[in-house]
Amino acid sequence: MKHIIILLLLIACSDSIFSQNDIENSKDYYLLDRLPAFDITAYKELEFGSHEFFIEKKKRAVEGKKISITYKHQQRDNTDFQFPTRLQILRNYSNAITKAGGRLIFERHNYEFGHYSFETADSKEIWIEVKPRSTGKQYELTIIEKATMVQEIAIDAELIKNKIEIDGKIAIYGIYFDTGKSVLKAESKPALAQIAAFLRDNPGINCWIVGHTDSDGSFEINSKLSLDRATAIKSALETTYGITLDRLYAEGVGPLAPAASNTTEEGKKLNRRVELVKK
Repeated sequence: MKHIIILLLLIACSDSIFSQNDIENSKDYYLLDRLPAFDITAYKELEFGSHEFFIEKKKRAVEGKKISITYKHQQRDNTDFQFPTRLQILRNYSNAITKAGGRLIFERHNYEFGHYSFETADSKEIWIEVKPRSTGKQYELTIIEKATMVQEIAIDAELIKNKIEIDGKIAIYGIYFDTGKSVLKAESKPALAQIAAFLRDNPGINCWIVGHTDSDGSFEINSKLSLDRATAIKSALETTYGITLDRLYAEGVGPLAPAASNTTEEGKKLNRRVELVKK
């Protein structure tokens, strides 16, 4: 994805060159230019957050790295200055994004905001909200680099229960195998113990154990490997933790249900997972 250059469309600016006076530790998003004569007055970056976008006319939360930037015009205290309209601000961004291969997802009828998305050359999915203020003195960008959160905190039975209740499934990244193998490693014991605790505390819930792989290697090998790993977990929960087999169902889908792109190492890491799915 090339750098998206924001063109000046119908925006009246003086001939002078405006110097930037941004707040400390702020920056433009690396793929998006700002409109001339605007400074960054607020900036926030979260490694993982969410924002609601209109997708097929319905609000849906998109999760991933979140960046929020507020721009204000350098002439904002000048009552005689002609500021851009909402439509001008939106059109600068929408035209630049679509010209670079992105697409318009939704635009509010009175130009209060616009939602856009595009994909970078390395298959990173970017979502953008452009929100101009009515006076034209200020606008905000909200950017989500869509991604699935890696489970970094220790998995526990309560977390499994909450995720199962809300989503009907949970991806568990604390179960380990050697590359190409289906023998559980000793480091998997804490996660297995918490899965067993969840199942013991919730006797009315039966689950699929679903193995997933990245796309490296052949489909046949990955399909068998994912099933073998799910079966190994099922057997361990029975023999070591006393969970009866009639409550567990093993399945392997190989690379068929990726959580992220397989074009990056980070994406492959997310795809190599086990999911506990409520039956």
